[in-house]
Amino acid sequence: MAMTLKVYEVNRDGGIRVLQPETEVVPLERPETTDRFPACECQRCKRRP
Repeated sequence: MAMTLKVYEVNRDGGIRVLQPETEVVPLERPETTDRFPACECQRCKRRP
């Protein structure tokens, strides 16, 4: 069963801006079972030893 996902931004005045229109996504059959956040992948963190 597929789901739809729409990404948007709301400013403090209530204005809405669509960042990504509705897209169909397929959920994972077995999601990971962990309580840890994934490692950061930004350029600054990737440079750290």
